[in-house]
Amino acid sequence: MRIIASVLVSLVSVCLWADICFIGFTDKHGTTGSLDHPEEYLSAKALARRQSQNIVTDSLDLPVSELYIDSLRRMGYKVRYTTKWLNGVVAEAPAGGNILDMMSISFIRTMQYTRRNDILPPPYSKRMTVNKTDIGLITTSADRYAAQYTTMLRLDSLFRLGFYGQGKTIAVVDNGFLNVNTADAFTHTRPHILGTYDIVELSDNVYSTGFHGAAVLSLISGARGDTLLGTAPESDFYLFHTEDDDSESMLEVDNMVRAFELADSLGADIITASLGYYVFNDESTSFTYADMNGKTARCSLAATVAANKGILVFIAAGNEGNKEWHYIDAPADAEDILTVGGVDINREHSTFSSYGPTADGRVKPDICAMATNVPYYYPDAFYASSGTSFATPIMAGAAATLWSAMPQLTAREIRQKLIHSADRYLTPDSAYGYGIPDLVAAYYDTPSAIEYAMPAEAETIAIYDISGHYMGTQSAILPRGIYIVKRGNNTTKIVK
Repeated sequence: MRIIASVLVSLVSVCLWADICFIGFTDKHGTTGSLDHPEEYLSAKALARRQSQNIVTDSLDLPVSELYIDSLRRMGYKVRYTTKWLNGVVAEAPAGGNILDMMSISFIRTMQYTRRNDILPPPYSKRMTVNKTDIGLITTSADRYAAQYTTMLRLDSLFRLGFYGQGKTIAVVDNGFLNVNTADAFTHTRPHILGTYDIVELSDNVYSTGFHGAAVLSLISGARGDTLLGTAPESDFYLFHTEDDDSESMLEVDNMVRAFELADSLGADIITASLGYYVFNDESTSFTYADMNGKTARCSLAATVAANKGILVFIAAGNEGNKEWHYIDAPADAEDILTVGGVDINREHSTFSSYGPTADGRVKPDICAMATNVPYYYPDAFYASSGTSFATPIMAGAAATLWSAMPQLTAREIRQKLIHSADRYLTPDSAYGYGIPDLVAAYYDTPSAIEYAMPAEAETIAIYDISGHYMGTQSAILPRGIYIVKRGNNTTKIVK
């Protein structure tokens, strides 16, 4: 009887869903915004980010037409939210309505059901499920676990210089952030959380669901006591719940679009999203590999727009590398972003990490970080899990720390530094992309405040990186650094 009751409750909950659709408009006639007054719809931080990167406000930033929204409401549509970048709305359709009947309306460009009330949730489990291994509550050397993914990127050198992502704001887009408001792992993080947005439930409570999102956040900002374990522990955060664990639908794609737009308007510097889509409950809406061209999926289009608004965007490559799909999914196919693939502790490709290229032939993934058996601390013990879901926040936090060391650079310049410093930059492929970035090499690309020419007759005794880490005795090891050289009977320190 309990089984029958459970099924009945499930069916009733599904039937109570309203049909939801995306409605795209032809233009923005009747918008309440003006390009002369962007402060009316963009925060001061968003405008400052644009100004610092010479990015102008354009028609994409203008709000959606209120005239068109009012017309839809009179027809019985309940608008959940708007999307200014894609010029449309996501709305609940009136009972008994057929969106195909709406295509004759002059201001409607396109319509698509994104969640149907007659499509049951999938019989398969969500692809983002975390399979965790308990590696125990340890009492000493907590940072040795974090060192596994920080030293791979040589991020520890930037930490020793005092850079921890301060001054940067990261938008984390996921399936919720379970107990982040109470868990010990986030005692240090909580003062840095600037806002929360539950786009699934249309509220501001993101803490009641989402183990996955909490684990992701811990890799950027988690701590055990006074030991900071994340890759950008001093950054600020906006948290967005967009993934519905009870279904897999195009609505979640549009939820991502909404999160990206909000992150932009709030002034986020970085977006990290460990989500990806290609198959849905309603198979008629599923993507094909040919759709992985950066121009088909709405979330991919929005990710590209975010990047062009001066945001550094990180998207997980996906965990389909050893499955039938094999390739990256959306929005990992977006242009101008950084798609993050996975490697193990030995820098070898994680077997599950999705492959590129995009359908139109672009290199994907762009870069890689640790994804196999990644240790993290949450809620009050250490665990290890695998997935490009974890490589992505590791890399996003590392980029925030690098950017905090070079705040004068643009998002595009930081992106290029990460790619140029990667270990396969000259020989990218469909598994690693350009490879694993070297944060020290990326940092050294910026000229030192003081430079001296290396005397031709000098004998190099030792080389240290900018943080004082011993690197060896061969001058070819670093393009820049602190060189201890011998000239005759004299020993000299040279900053190169």
